[in-house]
Amino acid sequence: MSIPVFYEPNPIASPFLSEEESIHAHRVLRLKAGDPIFILNGKGQKFEAKIDQSTSKKTSFHLVNEIENSVMPAYAIHLWIAPTKQMERMEWMVEKCAEFGIQSIGFFHSRYSERKEIKTHRLEKIVISALKQSKNLFLPTIYPMVSFKELVGQLGNKEDEQKLFAYISNPPSSSLSKSIHLNQAYHILIGPEGDFSSEESEALISTDWTPFSLGKAILRTETAGLAATHAIHLLHEN
Repeated sequence: MSIPVFYEPNPIASPFLSEEESIHAHRVLRLKAGDPIFILNGKGQKFEAKIDQSTSKKTSFHLVNEIENSVMPAYAIHLWIAPTKQMERMEWMVEKCAEFGIQSIGFFHSRYSERKEIKTHRLEKIVISALKQSKNLFLPTIYPMVSFKELVGQLGNKEDEQKLFAYISNPPSSSLSKSIHLNQAYHILIGPEGDFSSEESEALISTDWTPFSLGKAILRTETAGLAATHAIHLLHEN
């Protein structure tokens, strides 16, 4: 039987599972005092622990040993995406990007956006679940919705980080593999299914955002986000 994995952001100072995690440990897994568990803090550490007391309100544990302590990779992926009208598609993308490993996912609305509001609470639960499932050690940050103008303004001073946006153009832009410089922090901008307006594209190019292509096929928004995330990982494997 595999040892169950739980998330607790500060297990040294607060050796208790959250109420939601406690319900899962007590009612679903039926853990009891002395049972072994793993704890991820989402900051690169993995601990071996044992249950002290298990209830559906509060499950306590004590740490036995730190078994992993990883540093952040040499590159970081920050995905910014204009969400689709159907949130199920965004939830799927967030889950898969978190499984691959990503530093943050944020949302923005632009001229042709289908959605201008988003609730991040469920997405935060999804990335925690993906963290435990994938055994990644770093929990992605979920950022709330901002406007296109606000986002470009916020990232305008990121001169030491590469900023790229998916761009449908004729002739096509260079591929992502030819556009990025290895071992940097990347801000990847994926527009709505109606694409960026010509004014938005011009604003990005004029503020040092690099356009890139994901191929000849026209991808759905969530597919483009996942494809860009995976492509960057693959480029850093060699």
